[in-house]
Amino acid sequence: MAEKAATLHQPVISIRISEELRSRLETLKEVIALKTGQSVSTSEAAKQLLESARDDRLELANLLTEPTDSLLKIRGKGEAKLPLSLAEWTLVAYYCAKGAESFTSTEQGQLSYESLAEILEAFLAAYALVRRQKRSPRDFFYLMTLPEDKQAATKEPAAVGSDDVHRVVKHTIQMLNDSTQRRRRPLLAIRNLYTLLDEEKFSNVEKLNDALLPHWAALWRVCARGHYAAHRKPLRPRPTEGDDDDFELPVQRGLPAQEEGGYRLDLVREKGNEFSPILQFPGPLAPRFPVGGYARTAEFRRMLEGHDMTRPFAQWKGSYFSAINMIMENEELNVSFCARENGISFSFPIEHWKAIRTLFQRAWQSPEVVSAWETLALEYGEM
Repeated sequence: MAEKAATLHQPVISIRISEELRSRLETLKEVIALKTGQSVSTSEAAKQLLESARDDRLELANLLTEPTDSLLKIRGKGEAKLPLSLAEWTLVAYYCAKGAESFTSTEQGQLSYESLAEILEAFLAAYALVRRQKRSPRDFFYLMTLPEDKQAATKEPAAVGSDDVHRVVKHTIQMLNDSTQRRRRPLLAIRNLYTLLDEEKFSNVEKLNDALLPHWAALWRVCARGHYAAHRKPLRPRPTEGDDDDFELPVQRGLPAQEEGGYRLDLVREKGNEFSPILQFPGPLAPRFPVGGYARTAEFRRMLEGHDMTRPFAQWKGSYFSAINMIMENEELNVSFCARENGISFSFPIEHWKAIRTLFQRAWQSPEVVSAWETLALEYGEM
């Protein structure tokens, strides 16, 4: 009897692991937490890896050890319309989920409705390839991240099926594409694509590539955004030893300056395709305001285009900058601008704000600026 009881206990194995494996398990813990919303121990992560040791799962774990290098190789294949492995698509989806859930502290900093809609389209295209013999609890999980559906809400979780998933996702895409009803963004729904690729069975990877490649541009924008949010660096190759020798670097042409209403905009070249706008103000002191880097520049441009200058107290608030219309003593509107990181603020008459907007619009009509900006967009993603 004692021998039988002893067999019920799981054996405990204690082993030493290398720092490389420990780092891999730490990454796996983050992956599991993103999917389940719960943190796990290192031993639990190792247990799950061993129990689900599919080739694609092991490949994903390897890709995650050097995510920047892995994503750069994936980008090369995606741009060349070459097929990706299931693990490579899963890595892209993993960083898409991170991208959707980053910079969410303000409405204006969140992922665009258009990108959300297209990634849900990608989810539906891949979901259509899943072949099951019975209902899956994952269908209920998919719906939990989407806007509430009255028809599905009356069902028990086990009764939710693929028809419900198709209906709710389709309705959500229609809502996102309808500019007349800008509702709360279902940002967590982007996790569904990652869960789908990581958990479901795909018998034909060629068909999966056919389903996802038409959505490559949107997937990459959000994936690169997620990489930047997670690692705070753009997706570009590591510099080699000779890169610091100035005589070996190609000479970059200067970017054109713009002037409007007494303001001047200089685009200062930095390493590679990087450049930073510097706005010079009119007046005897001629102060200069550096915008600084791709992410801030992208948000500054969106603020200039998106801020409503017609209504008193209309507000625009992003991760780096904010603007609000104030009524002055002469009863005219001014735009009160603030750089949120350092508190630098200015009060612009509406005509001055329009002049600054014109400066940026004109600068981004230059072919040199457009070319450099498009390259940076591939490295940083949607900002």
